[in-house]
Amino acid sequence: MGQFSNYSSVTVYSSAEIKIVCPYCGANCTIINEYPPEEDFATSCTTCDQPIAIRLNLRTSYRKKVNIEAFYQIKGVNRPPRKATILDMSRGGLRLKCFKSTHEVVGGILLMSFPLPPKEEKITVSAEILRVTEETKTTVVLGLRFKDLGEYEDIQISFFLKA
Repeated sequence: MGQFSNYSSVTVYSSAEIKIVCPYCGANCTIINEYPPEEDFATSCTTCDQPIAIRLNLRTSYRKKVNIEAFYQIKGVNRPPRKATILDMSRGGLRLKCFKSTHEVVGGILLMSFPLPPKEEKITVSAEILRVTEETKTTVVLGLRFKDLGEYEDIQISFFLKA
C-alpha cells in the first residue's frame, strides 16, 4: 500500500460491490467489480475526483470491544503472572494492554487466564504475539492470535462474542 501513502484511505470488506463515503467530499460512492478484489487498490471519487486508497479488511472473525482484566505469563520466562487489560477479542485472538517489558516480543507465546461474562469463570489460553504497539512510555498493546485453543475455551469465547 506504500504507493498510495499520500491518499486518504477507506477500509472495506472485499466484495464485488463496495460502498464507500469519500473522505474528501462526503459523497456516497459505489465501486463495482466483476470479482471481489484480493488486494488493496486505488480509485478516485466520482464526485470530486480526489484519489482514494481502498484498504481491504482481511479479518475473518467479528471483533468485540471489551475491558476485561487478565493475567499472563510469557512462556519460557521465569516471573510471576502480570496483570493486563483485554481491549477487544475475536474467535481468532485479542488485543492486550500491558506494562512494557523486554519480554513482550513478536513471536513470543503468552499463557493467559481471564474471566468471560456472564459466567465469570476463568478460562486459560495460549496466544502468539503478532504485534507490539507502544501506547505510552510505559504501556504497550499486544496483538495476539490464539494457539491450540481447546474445545471448551473455543465454545466459551464463541458464546461470549455472541452475547
